[in-house]
Amino acid sequence: MTQDYILRRRLRRRRRQERGGPPAGLLLLFVPLAVTLSIIGCSALAGLQYVDRVSTDYVSAEQAIAARGGGARIHDRHGTLLFQFLDEGYGQQERIPLNEMGFWIQAASIATEDESFYSNPGISVQGLARAVRENVQPGDGFFEGSGGSSITQQLVKQIYFTPEEREQRSLERKAKEVVFAIRMTQEYEKEQILEWYLNEIPYGNLATGIESASLTYFGIHTKDLSLAQAAFLAGLPQSPTRWDPFSDYDAAKRRQGEVLALMERHGAIDSETRAWAQLERITLKPQPRPFLAPHFVLYVADYLKATLGEEALYHGGLEVLTTLDLPLNDMANAYLEESLLQHEASSNGHNGSVVVIQPETGQILAMVGSRDYFRQDVNGEVNNAVALNSPGSTLKPFTYATAFKQGWGPEWPIIDSTITYKEEDGKEFQPRNPDGRNRGTMTVKQALGNSFNIPAFKTILWVGVDNVRATAKAMGITTLDREGLGPAMTLGGVDVKLLDMTYAYSTFANNGVMAGVPSTQSLPEGNRRLEPTSVLLVKNRKGDVLMDNMTPEFEPAIEPEYAYMITDILSKDENRQITYGRGSNLNIAGHRVAVKTGTSEPYDQEDPTKKKLIGDTWTIGYTPDLAVGVWVGNSDNTPMVNIFSTTIAGLTWHNVMAKALEGRAARDWVKPAGIVEATVCVPSGIIVQKDTRCRSVKGAFALTALAQQTADWWGGELLGRERTTRDLSSVPGELLEWRSYLAKEYLRVYGGGGGGAPRPQATALVPAPGAAPTPGDPVGAPTVMVAPTSVPTAAPEPGFGEEPAARPTVNFDDLR
Repeated sequence: MTQDYILRRRLRRRRRQERGGPPAGLLLLFVPLAVTLSIIGCSALAGLQYVDRVSTDYVSAEQAIAARGGGARIHDRHGTLLFQFLDEGYGQQERIPLNEMGFWIQAASIATEDESFYSNPGISVQGLARAVRENVQPGDGFFEGSGGSSITQQLVKQIYFTPEEREQRSLERKAKEVVFAIRMTQEYEKEQILEWYLNEIPYGNLATGIESASLTYFGIHTKDLSLAQAAFLAGLPQSPTRWDPFSDYDAAKRRQGEVLALMERHGAIDSETRAWAQLERITLKPQPRPFLAPHFVLYVADYLKATLGEEALYHGGLEVLTTLDLPLNDMANAYLEESLLQHEASSNGHNGSVVVIQPETGQILAMVGSRDYFRQDVNGEVNNAVALNSPGSTLKPFTYATAFKQGWGPEWPIIDSTITYKEEDGKEFQPRNPDGRNRGTMTVKQALGNSFNIPAFKTILWVGVDNVRATAKAMGITTLDREGLGPAMTLGGVDVKLLDMTYAYSTFANNGVMAGVPSTQSLPEGNRRLEPTSVLLVKNRKGDVLMDNMTPEFEPAIEPEYAYMITDILSKDENRQITYGRGSNLNIAGHRVAVKTGTSEPYDQEDPTKKKLIGDTWTIGYTPDLAVGVWVGNSDNTPMVNIFSTTIAGLTWHNVMAKALEGRAARDWVKPAGIVEATVCVPSGIIVQKDTRCRSVKGAFALTALAQQTADWWGGELLGRERTTRDLSSVPGELLEWRSYLAKEYLRVYGGGGGGAPRPQATALVPAPGAAPTPGDPVGAPTVMVAPTSVPTAAPEPGFGEEPAARPTVNFDDLR
C-alpha cells in the first residue's frame, strides 16, 4: 500500500508537468513573501529586489552537501569502514541511495513532514502562509510561531545554513530558505531531493541520516525497517531532543502514534494496518559504531593531524582510504590470540603485537597493537606496535651489515670466546651465549644465524657503536639518538618500536631500498627520511583529492650487497641449526624466508636456580613480498617465564606469514652483481695479492667494501700512513682500544692461511676447551659463495633454484 501511495503522488506530479501549467517559480514564491513584506511595511518592489539578491547566493545542492563538515571516515584498502571520527555538530552518517531505504520510511516521512511533497514547488504555500500569520504578529510573540517548512525547505536549512543560522527566526533567513527551496525544486527531481533529505537530516543521538538512525536505534539497515519502526524514526527529525527514545521512550512512542495517524489520514495506510503497527513492540537495539583495527585507526588519526591538521580530522568531512588489509589484520589478531591462549598459563605472557608491511611499497597491511584493544586487564589500549620495548637479538643484523660495509663477509671468522667489558661506571659485563657455551672460531653466518651473543658483541666493538647506530637509523630505527649508547645495543640494550623494526627488516627485504612516504616526525640528522605508508588517498566531500600516496617514494638505505648478504644468512636453515634445530617454525614450506628472533632479559636475577625471567620476545621475518614482525610480552613490563622467542612470537609469526603467503607464487631475491668471491687477510681484510703472506679467509664479499682499500686502509680503518707488508701479519700501532685488542686476539687464536701461497680458509667450529661438540654442530669447511650469479648456487631448496621471475608491479588503480 505504501508503494502505491508514493507512486500515486509521483504520477500526479508527472501529469501536472505534462499539462504545462504555469511555472512554480518566483510567482508562487512572491505571493506569500509579498503578503509577509506588506504586513511589516515593505513594498512589493523591495520584495522582488530581495529575492533577486538572495538568489545570487545560491549554489548547487551537490556543492552545499560537499561543503558540510563531518568527522573523517577511515576505510581499509578494500573500502570497509573502520571508524568515523565524531563531529559533534554534525554527527555520524552513512549515506545510502533511495532505492536502499525501503518505502515505509519514505511514506512515513512524507506523510509527517510534507504531504504535498510530490506536488508542491519546493515550499508548502499553506504552511508558509500559516507561518506568516503566526510569526509576524507584533509583540512578544514575533517570529515564535510554527515553521511551516516543506521537506525541501528542511533540506535547504540543513545544508545551506550554519547551526547558528538555523536557530535564527528572522524574515531574511526564512525568505532565503524559500528562494533556495524553489530553485532546488526547479533543478532536481523529487526523488533526488528526498534521498538527500533522508541522508542529511538529523535524528538525534549524533545520528545524521536515516541509515545512521536505523543502526543507532535498532541495529538494522533502513531497508529492513518495519512500518512501526519507520514511523518511530520518521517522527524524530522535528524535535530529536524532545522525542529522544533513549531519554524519554514514552514520548517517542506517542510521537510514533502521531506519525501513524498522519499516514492513515493521507492514505498511506488503512486503519487496520495502523492498529497493528501501533501494537508492535518497539525494542531499542543500538548497534555499536564500527571501531575496527582500533590501534591502526588511531595511528592514522595521528598521521592525518600531522599532515592535514586536527580541524580536518574532526570537521573536514574526509574520506580516507588506508593501506590496511582488514581480513589480514583480523587473521593476524586471531593467530596472536590463539598462540597466547596456548601458552599464557605457563609463560605469564599476556599480550602481543603484530605488524605486516609490504616491502616494495612500505605500506602497512596489518597493525595489531594488542591482543584486544578493549581488554583493560592486559592494558589493551596500549599500541605495542609503537611502544618502546627491548629488542633482544633482533638488532644483530644491523651490526653485521655494518661489518659488511667495513669489508667482512658471511664467511668471515669470529672468535667466540669469553670477553669482559668494563662500562663507564666501572661495572664489568661479560656477554654470554644463550646456552652458556663458547665455541671458538666460527663464521659470521653461523654467529648471526644461531644468534650467538659473544660474536655479536665483539663485532660491534670492532666496527664501532656509532657506526652500527648510523646503519640502524638509516634503515628505519628512530629511537637511537640518546646519550650513553654502548655495545650492549646489539644484544638489545636499547628500546625500539616493533613498527620501526618491521619497517627496517622490510628494507632488508627490498634489497636495501626503503619505500614509504615523507616522515611526519622531526628526527635528528641521520635518521630515515621516509616512514611506512598508512594512508593511500584522502578526499573531501567535494571529491577533491587532498592527499595521494598511491605511488611510494624510495630511498636507498643500505647498499643491496649488504642487505642481500644479511638476507642470505637469515634465510638458510643450516645457519641456525645449533640454536633452533632443523625444520623449526622459522621455516615456511615452499617459500624462502629470512627471519630473526630476539629475547630480552632485563631483570637482575641473583638466584640462578630460579626460573629465568624474560622481558620481551620477538620474531621478525620477511620475503620479497611481506615483512612480518611479532612482539610478545606484558604491557606493564611484568616478567615472563618458561618462554623462548619461538614459543609465542615465533608461532604467531609462522602462522601469520604462512597464511598470508597462501596461494602466492614463491619469489626469491636476486643476488646483486656486486657480491664477489675473494680471499682476504685476517684481521686486516686486505685482499690477498700474489706473494701475500697472511692468515686469510675465502668467501663472499661486497665489491663496494673491497674497493675502499686504499693504501692506508686496514680493517675498516684509515691508518693515516701507507701500510707495509708487515701490517698484513701484525697489528698496526695506530689501532687503539678494542679494535687493537680483537685484532691481536685474531693473530693469537685464528689459524687460517699463514705462510706460503694464499689459500682459502676452512673455518671449522672449534668447541671451547674441555667441551664436547654439540650434536648437530656443523664441522668442517663452510659453504663458499662463488662468483656473481642471479641466484645462490648452493643446493636449491624445494621450489627454488630457478631464475626469479620479474617482480610484479603493484596496480594502485585497483586500490582506488
